[in-house]
Amino acid sequence: MSELPSLVIELANFLVPAGVFAIMALGLNIQWGHTGLFNAGVAAFFALGAYTAAILMTAPVPPQIFYAGHLGYSWPFVGAAVAAAAVSGLAGFLIALPLLRLRADYFAIATLALAETVRLVINNAERWTGGSTGIYGVPRPFDAFTRGEPGLSLVYMAILCVSILLLLILAVDYITRTPWGRVLRGIREDEEATLALGKNVNRFRLQAFVIGCMIMGLAGAIYASLLRFVAPSQFDPLATFTIYVMVILGGSGNNKGVVVGAFLFYAFDWVSVRLDDGLPADWALRFPNIRLMIIGVILVAFIIFRPEGIFKEKKRVFPPVGSR
Repeated sequence: MSELPSLVIELANFLVPAGVFAIMALGLNIQWGHTGLFNAGVAAFFALGAYTAAILMTAPVPPQIFYAGHLGYSWPFVGAAVAAAAVSGLAGFLIALPLLRLRADYFAIATLALAETVRLVINNAERWTGGSTGIYGVPRPFDAFTRGEPGLSLVYMAILCVSILLLLILAVDYITRTPWGRVLRGIREDEEATLALGKNVNRFRLQAFVIGCMIMGLAGAIYASLLRFVAPSQFDPLATFTIYVMVILGGSGNNKGVVVGAFLFYAFDWVSVRLDDGLPADWALRFPNIRLMIIGVILVAFIIFRPEGIFKEKKRVFPPVGSR
């Protein structure tokens, strides 16, 4: 097979990480944008999905002198991705049962603590997860067809990731337009009024939280396969902060908006990294910090001048009962 054009490979190299972040933004949008649940532990469910997929897709590695080894089962990607979503959803269910009764600020603190707990457990369960070294050699779903060509493998990953993202946009947009989605927005806007209408608020919040966690776990499975390795350092609190910036940028509560926000945010990071390569050595060392400062300024500006984000959530108006 002839070599793929570099432009195609660069486009695929942009689409897959951006698509992963967009999938995570959709999951967070269900929790926070539609329901008002401030989940500060996004990185935990992302990590659970990534490690579940990595363990299930790779072959087991026994302990060695310089490596603790890890579990492995050599599953195909589809089974590993479904299991990753299920594990993250189950973890979300178990943690939400006691936490959803807490106030919003305590809920955020508890989920943040969960993220750090998961990262520490992954880091210390060395014989299962490879410890701080992580798990290497995670296969991609189409490796059998690409015959070792990294560019072609990346293009196939981009097609898969974008296809999953499009399906999720349609699915999330559908469920949030149903009466179930209207109840979520009612909980976000006025929990007491929603209770007065006879809705089981805790049940709806639990459902929204679990669905969001499952989507984050699926994103983790794609991410592990993209990078071909996972390590605890990839799932620090900055990962959670990044997804919140994307949701705020695109427009909290707007499903398509948060996807656009994820792509725009990653585009800025993607372009700035490539600019970094052409800078003098002293500026190249400072540029990562400058990039974070620019992101902070942009975020503050949006919160002050356009808190609803680029794409404002569409308010749905329904005719009064009995009117024609």
